[in-house]
Amino acid sequence: MRAGLVVGKEKIELREFPDPTAGPGTAVVQISYCGICGTDLHPYHTGAPYNPAICGHEWAGTVSEVGAGVAGIKEGDRVGIGVAAACGQCNECRSGDARHCMGVLLGMLGIGPLAPPHGGFASAIAIDATRLYPIHKDLSDEEAALLEPATVAVHALRRTPLRLGDAVVVLGAGPIGLLVLQCARAAGAGTAVVVEPDPHRAHLAGELGASLVLDPTAADFNEQLAKHCGLAGPDLVFECAGIPSTIDQAANLVRRGGTVALVGLASVPAEISPMTWLAREVSMVASLGYLHDEFDYAMQLIADGRLRVVPLHTDTVGLDGLDAAFKDLLSGGGNVKVLVDPRSS
Repeated sequence: MRAGLVVGKEKIELREFPDPTAGPGTAVVQISYCGICGTDLHPYHTGAPYNPAICGHEWAGTVSEVGAGVAGIKEGDRVGIGVAAACGQCNECRSGDARHCMGVLLGMLGIGPLAPPHGGFASAIAIDATRLYPIHKDLSDEEAALLEPATVAVHALRRTPLRLGDAVVVLGAGPIGLLVLQCARAAGAGTAVVVEPDPHRAHLAGELGASLVLDPTAADFNEQLAKHCGLAGPDLVFECAGIPSTIDQAANLVRRGGTVALVGLASVPAEISPMTWLAREVSMVASLGYLHDEFDYAMQLIADGRLRVVPLHTDTVGLDGLDAAFKDLLSGGGNVKVLVDPRSS
């Protein structure tokens, strides 16, 4: 069986692995689709080391085999990949902070006993069954494959103090930014402004509920933002671009006493102006991944139509098209979310 791995700068290899089998506590899943994430693109672009277990971590499929001791999952179930429930044994759990369980974090990062030998750019995978969750019956396979990034957005909103009617700015209309936009709307944002220079992504943000979409290079950027968010500025700014310069920009945009939420992953250090953050008394929350129970919230939001994920899906490729898809996404070729169908060539 072949599995795609990022093995160096601008280098993907399709390596042979044994066909997976289910051992104690694990299940084998036949993968329907796996999304290409911005996290996958970073090591491809930079050559930084990348754990094989998370090379393709946005996948869904059908269980074909279960091992001894597996409960709650059976053959034929449609499932998605997530994180296990809190372990209850690490220092964080023992101190009463199960939301920051170290076992969950390590599994998310592709480290430790919950990490498989490769990710979801493969036709099948054997994985610890505690990381699988049943897919809502009303979701298509395409929607199921987009649940992982949708849950990232759900977690990001749940980390913030958003109140009904608040003004929100989302920096970046990539997949996560577009999902955060919709989650902010569902959570009660009164005004939701998206900042995005790419015309196609800007148009999609408007279709998905943005009150206004602004090009950051526009001459009247500040006036338009004040018109929609008030002279004081927005209550919340979500940094979803993962660009170092936009982190400090977020502090300049948010109102005094407002909150900046860091959601995008910047792969290099960012410089900030501490005086800005201090003088404006900006609160900052960081959001990484998701919690086990948040997949249910994301599925319900998709099932009832409040969170639309299908418009983000702009292309589908087979395993042989992985390298070209990575190159296209990095070049800004117009794609938003590319799904990999390992069943096709």
